[in-house]
Amino acid sequence: MNHYFDLFEGCKKGDAKAQRNLYDVSKAKLLGICRRYTSSRDEAKDVLQDTFIKIFAKIHHVEAAEKLEAWMKSIAVRTAIDFYHQKKADQLVFSQWSATEMGEVVDLSIKDFTDEYLVTLINQLPTGCRLVFNLFIIEGYSHTEIAEMLTITEGTSRSQLHYAKCLLKQKFKIEMKISPYEKFA
Repeated sequence: MNHYFDLFEGCKKGDAKAQRNLYDVSKAKLLGICRRYTSSRDEAKDVLQDTFIKIFAKIHHVEAAEKLEAWMKSIAVRTAIDFYHQKKADQLVFSQWSATEMGEVVDLSIKDFTDEYLVTLINQLPTGCRLVFNLFIIEGYSHTEIAEMLTITEGTSRSQLHYAKCLLKQKFKIEMKISPYEKFA
């Protein structure tokens, strides 16, 4: 975290070079976060740009350089959620489903799947499921926090997480029937 100290201090002073360096150091990680919440790479880039605008405008609120990275990640997540509230609210549909629709779900090992392939499967989830899955599993938010961010109930958040897990398990089950050579071809 020491490498952030000089960048942090420079950014607080409005130093353009420090801002550029902080951008260069952080853009890949933050773009990855933004990509988890958007439908395309172009949307993720737009959210990333808005994220850095907020970061540079509000960096003086950060107490210490050690907290900078976590704070920037939080800004990226919240900016992506804001993006959905502003641009995609009419498309943010939380699926209704019943347990009988999902069929039997079995525990499967995912060790044979690449990270890229897993991200592809997660990105294929319905929007509501994908958002809740990422916020809960990847980012570590509670159902209470997710409900507040997405303006849904905690029950809907829990339901969407369960639905996302069931859909992913079904996809894994189907993929396990395909030969490893076909899977990654």
